Amino acid sequence: MEESDFEIVRTPAAVSRIFEQMLERRKPLSIIQHGHRSDAWVVRVFPDRLLLAKRDKASYFTAEELEFQFRCVIGRNITGRTRVARLNDEYLEIVLPSQLVVVQRRHAYRVVPTADSSACFLAGGKWVISGRIEDISARGILVRVPQAAPVTVPGLLANLRLHLNHALSPAELAGRGSKAPLEMVQVTIPEATVVRKADKGITKFAAYGVHFIPNIILERQLVQIILRFERAARQKGIVG
Repeated sequence: MEESDFEIVRTPAAVSRIFEQMLERRKPLSIIQHGHRSDAWVVRVFPDRLLLAKRDKASYFTAEELEFQFRCVIGRNITGRTRVARLNDEYLEIVLPSQLVVVQRRHAYRVVPTADSSACFLAGGKWVISGRIEDISARGILVRVPQAAPVTVPGLLANLRLHLNHALSPAELAGRGSKAPLEMVQVTIPEATVVRKADKGITKFAAYGVHFIPNIILERQLVQIILRFERAARQKGIVG
């Protein structure tokens, strides 16, 4: 990820102020641990700790590292990691993060890939092959999966393989002669999380939102492919 794609907030006072604003506005944040996701609210901000109230009182967390994601009061997408210090059925006390990552808008930009782009992954100990990828960003996909597939929400996916049929650039086409202007690329994400079921599942396929955090090399590859999808859509007049 290029430096222009994100901003890192490291000053403790600035980190605290972001969470204080979340408390003042009663805005939720998502906390993820071991593939389980739950909404929570900030109820107290201490100099070195945060007290969170869980929406789902039955959700289970342990005194280990967790990831959090939220949109702050001015609409910026923020992610980070910390660890759980204490917990009970209703609350989590977490260590004030040493830093927050503010993701720029283009980092979460979504495009619609070609219809033959698909995904496969391990879920519930079984390999699942998707019907198609509905949209994709550098941090996630919306994917259509057969209703009978063993997918839970929230749930952890292992070895998420994205098969992306993307358009080549004019420079790449010039060196291919009469070969096809599309190229299939496989991108493997070691771990991803199903964060939501995006429809009521009344059709043959259900739509699921999947989130992942790729390493720098994979992320750059995804960004390049996404830009190609966008370029192809513009050439067809699909987007303005």
